Amino acid sequence: MEDLNKHLEVIKKESHRKTVIDMTGDVILKLEFPENDSGRSRKIVTRSRARPTGKYPSWKMGRMMQWESHNELNAFRLIDANASITSFQEQPLTIYFRLNGETHRHHPDILVTTANGRELWEIKPASEARTVAQRTKFLTEHLPHLGFAYRVVLGEELAKQPRLRNIQEILKFGRADISSAERELVRQILKRTNTISWNSAARGDLGVRGRHVLAHLFLKGELTCNVDEPIAGAMFSIAQATS
Repeated sequence: MEDLNKHLEVIKKESHRKTVIDMTGDVILKLEFPENDSGRSRKIVTRSRARPTGKYPSWKMGRMMQWESHNELNAFRLIDANASITSFQEQPLTIYFRLNGETHRHHPDILVTTANGRELWEIKPASEARTVAQRTKFLTEHLPHLGFAYRVVLGEELAKQPRLRNIQEILKFGRADISSAERELVRQILKRTNTISWNSAARGDLGVRGRHVLAHLFLKGELTCNVDEPIAGAMFSIAQATS
């Protein structure tokens, strides 16, 4: 990870040059970053935008994230509730590249950071993903050399139910901090039973804030459950540590 960060710093320092890589043929010419780390490569929310845009209050990032499609909003929600993702940034950079003899500019939608590295996401409905297949193939092959994975994430997958509804429910209850006493109560119950159901928390078996406690511990990555099944019957258990 230290080598990756050093490599990214070199790219940032050289971004004022005409090219980061100078060679013939199809090539990434430059990665251009915003002036500050929390900035965006382009403005999203403006009064003149015809398409829907908005702001999402990220629990993970502690600030408002700007989205320009409901697919992006869904991505923010799923990322916010994914404990394996340490941070994310909308409109993180601009990629200048040459493909088939033409120069192009591309703004990936989201930069996702995990313990294993950084991944640039482009959010598209399936119908539009096919139209950028050549660009996707090119960037998927070339960006890893600059420290980034790249992939197109389908809007239909992001909107998959009941997962999305479950995540919205967990985010609704889990944003607030919990007390050490509430955390200890859950630990003691799981020590005896291994699992706690969402329904049990809703009935008040964990106190009046039972759902808040389960949801918060899920967001922190301390508990897990199957979010692809209706949350009413979801069983929460201690998340397995990953190396």
